[in-house]
Amino acid sequence: MTTALLLTLLSVFCVYDSLGPFLFHAGRPLIAGTLAGLIIGQPLLGMAVGATLELTALGVYQYGGATIPDYQTGAIVGTALASAVAAPFDQQVAVALGIGLPAALLLAALDPLGRFLPVFWLHRADRYAQQGNGRGIGLMHWTAFIPWAAVRAIPTFLAALAATSGAVQDIADAIPSGLVDGMKLAGSLLPAVGFALLLNVMPVRKYWYLLIAGFVLFAYLEMPLIGIALCGLVAAAVFVTVQGKPAQQAADDQPPDTESPLTERDLRRSFWRYYWSYQVSWNYERMQAMGFAYSIEPALRRLYPEQGAYSEALQRHLQFFNTSPIVGGPLVLGSAIAMEEANEHTSAAGVKVALMGPLAGIGDTLTWAVYNSIIFTIGASWALQGNAIGPIFTMVLVLVPYFLVRRWQFFFAYNQGKRLAARLASGALARLSDGATVLGLVVLGGFIPSIVKIVTTLTYQQTITVQGTPSTQTVHIQEQLDALLPFLLPVTVTAVTYLLLRRFRIRTMWLIAGVGLVGLALGWLGWFAPTLPEPPK
Repeated sequence: MTTALLLTLLSVFCVYDSLGPFLFHAGRPLIAGTLAGLIIGQPLLGMAVGATLELTALGVYQYGGATIPDYQTGAIVGTALASAVAAPFDQQVAVALGIGLPAALLLAALDPLGRFLPVFWLHRADRYAQQGNGRGIGLMHWTAFIPWAAVRAIPTFLAALAATSGAVQDIADAIPSGLVDGMKLAGSLLPAVGFALLLNVMPVRKYWYLLIAGFVLFAYLEMPLIGIALCGLVAAAVFVTVQGKPAQQAADDQPPDTESPLTERDLRRSFWRYYWSYQVSWNYERMQAMGFAYSIEPALRRLYPEQGAYSEALQRHLQFFNTSPIVGGPLVLGSAIAMEEANEHTSAAGVKVALMGPLAGIGDTLTWAVYNSIIFTIGASWALQGNAIGPIFTMVLVLVPYFLVRRWQFFFAYNQGKRLAARLASGALARLSDGATVLGLVVLGGFIPSIVKIVTTLTYQQTITVQGTPSTQTVHIQEQLDALLPFLLPVTVTAVTYLLLRRFRIRTMWLIAGVGLVGLALGWLGWFAPTLPEPPK
């Protein structure tokens, strides 16, 4: 029971971390699986399960509030149930994937419920805003997290309880060995879906040669992943430098110095509210609106001591809002506070509308599609080797940069005030986004052959004559493919998956299911495997 409760609390923390502070990005399966493994006493199992699901989930993020497979809960549930199976480690991992991936897909059906129910809390917050009750809005904001938590906690608790029964072992014993081989191959192929999703949001046609450069670094020069990432960073720096600096715009006249009613404590309170809870009340109707109003409320309370004006300000900032929470949200919040302080209500609302769309696109590209994909791929590859540095590396590279970037944006935007929009229009962020794209494509070119694992075990016989004596040889098809192009099969699988996604617009869930079933069938038949079997000694 204690383990079940701890895993349930973990599932709640994971979804909270993904909606609030992004301390470790615990909502990603690599971190969720690793933490689940620590709780049940099998950290290597948790790392392996989480890393495999992480590579499957690359590029799968909740852009604009889209519903995606619940990989974090799938990693926790799969790890918990597989830990109850008395079997070799690789079979435990196969069982965990066989449970965790379908669980992630099925639990996605509950996700819309968690996103819809906070609407009722939002409408109550509207009434509190009309009354000028900021504390009521705060209460609604935090308690709106209950539906988000419940749709993860309940399935996790039930699965964790099932792990303590003998039913899991009975099911594992009944699984044919061929099915286990199929699940292993499916787990190795599923990262191709993640890479295809990433490529689908990047300008591959324009910068296709960057993918080839990354592939050559890995396949022919045998450069490690960190080295490829550093080469990509150099290429991005050169690209941005060659583009040249944007034309310098004339600076606005400095406004006269006036004593601000806002204190440093007011600003810190707004920032920390944003940091700890920005999206915990996210809902389908107005998305991040309640989180924005809760964050800006300390500043509004100081700026508008008169109840009527305070109420109007709360209602003004309870309108629809949605942008990237890492690169974008803090910038808009700081700028809106500065404009409210200058008594420019129209400008405060206008900057939110003007910036949330562009910053969402740039922020999502920089954080989710590029930065996260690089650090989580590196972390997952180390975790699959049983190296605990993998998840630790990822946690540190989320905790520190994510905090510093958000804090800098907030105070920079507040200090710049209404000049911010003009500065952003200079093109600096666009150039930064282009540089990030260059880095991402070079790295992906090396990641694909290193992560997607598939070889063919098929052979054929040929007869050759040596010094007049006929001899029969067994030729391994994989050796012929390697002579033609190293890692041909992983690249082909990823390319086909990308084509299905790009050309035929196949939904992500169907694509994951299709690749999983194909891998299951080919592995069961024994024609393909993640690696070639060791030759007999």
